Amino acid sequence: MRLFLFAIGGTGARVVRSLTMMLASGIDGLDSSTEIIPIIIDYDLSNADKTRAVSALEKYSQIHHSLYPDANAQGVNYSDNFFMTKLTPLRNVGIAGGQNLQAEYELFFGPAGTAMKFSDYLGLSSMQTKPNEKLTLDLLNALYDDADQNDSNAELNLDLTLGFKGKPSIGSVVFHELRSTPEMQKFFATYNEQNGDRVFIVSSIFGGTGSSGFPEIVNAIRTHQNPNVHNAIIGAVVVLPYFGLGIPDLEAGDTGAIDAGSFASKSVAALTYYHNGLNNMINSLYYVGDENIDVYDYGEGSTRQENRAHVVEFVAATSVIDFLKSNVSLTDHRALEYGIKNERKGEAIKLDDFYVGSKTAFLDNLSAFAMAVKYYRDIICGDRNKIKTSAAFYSQNAFALNGKLDRGVFKLFDEFIDAGYKDGNKGHWGFYPWLDEMLNHDHKLYLYNVDKASKLNDILTYKVIKGGLLSSPATSDDNITSNMNEKSRKLSSYDDKTFFKVLRDVAREIYNKVK
Repeated sequence: MRLFLFAIGGTGARVVRSLTMMLASGIDGLDSSTEIIPIIIDYDLSNADKTRAVSALEKYSQIHHSLYPDANAQGVNYSDNFFMTKLTPLRNVGIAGGQNLQAEYELFFGPAGTAMKFSDYLGLSSMQTKPNEKLTLDLLNALYDDADQNDSNAELNLDLTLGFKGKPSIGSVVFHELRSTPEMQKFFATYNEQNGDRVFIVSSIFGGTGSSGFPEIVNAIRTHQNPNVHNAIIGAVVVLPYFGLGIPDLEAGDTGAIDAGSFASKSVAALTYYHNGLNNMINSLYYVGDENIDVYDYGEGSTRQENRAHVVEFVAATSVIDFLKSNVSLTDHRALEYGIKNERKGEAIKLDDFYVGSKTAFLDNLSAFAMAVKYYRDIICGDRNKIKTSAAFYSQNAFALNGKLDRGVFKLFDEFIDAGYKDGNKGHWGFYPWLDEMLNHDHKLYLYNVDKASKLNDILTYKVIKGGLLSSPATSDDNITSNMNEKSRKLSSYDDKTFFKVLRDVAREIYNKVK
């Protein structure tokens, strides 16, 4: 199965980052025959959230190709492994027609860093010299705010370099050109409904980019002349308001153009529009939001838009997984909401606050991955308690890890998890920063304790793992090492792929004992 995943705006990029972390754990049911083609769309070409999401995708793909080269070259299928699902750039899908695409995981859509006012985009200056276009000019002046030609916040004066600044009335005009981009033309030419391809769209509903881009993508697909395209099975997640913005910093270049106070009203307007026409074009529509509104530092885009990972984005990412694992037909028009057992207002959400269905669908895999990552860093790499290099699985007679750590796929793995991350460091995107960032909100998601100073007995934040009267906990360093040794004794191969398979199997078995 192939999924073309359109992720729109900053929220879309952050959801993709969360999805990448979950896919690294090896989600049951999504093996190496599952291929996801992420396409991040943002008119703000230098958006830091997009940059971090792309970095996560690139590193994931490097690990996948290093571990499973025959899955791509010979079509060998792998299940029950870390990093097994394929993440493929759009330009690498199919045989031809993608080499001219400018970016791997992005739809290159924007003013290429050059200053451009919305009035310039519309061509207002040329209209003023043409008497027969006076009615059009009058209409645009009536529709858009031009109260003061010197006011950079007036809609017609907005600089589009950093996106649409929360104004869907502007984004909807610009996004109308989306279907003519080389990336969309590549998608139209590549999509194959008969082979089980699907589409999923991620967008917020309260900003400018997501709420305006979402309808354009749906309409571009449903009005396409090729039945193979317009009969696509489409899923989407609509992210409702979950954060607000603080006071603009004028000295840092903020203009105050984004009005966070209008997020709720814009959401109501968009939902009304969706209800009256868009919903029936979508086969599975997920709604995700949070009444606990966080206040973020004001930022209009570019490198300053580096929002911390949030539980809402985590939940939105699970909708992609649910869509991939569900039987959905073209005649379906489902609307879905996501709920947890305990909302924990003012407290951290933990594993036992989720329903059993969520645990079996994705959280059990993520928990085993967190356990494997901590053992790998704590014991194999020695962040807390270095293993003896003579241990059976570590030794030269087995995986010969002494000569592999910090090299090859092991170096890529270290970069993906980013265990050297320090709290609050900017520009980081890996697994450890991702977990840490979700703690820095009023509504925290605190699933795992991966702190180097703590033992694996404390990894599950909702409980302390204990042993019996005469036995140590299953998560003790020695017990996990013993399990690794036992799994490694009779192997026919000690390649890197097999090492990570053993690590995953041991982590899953131990997690199932203690969860």
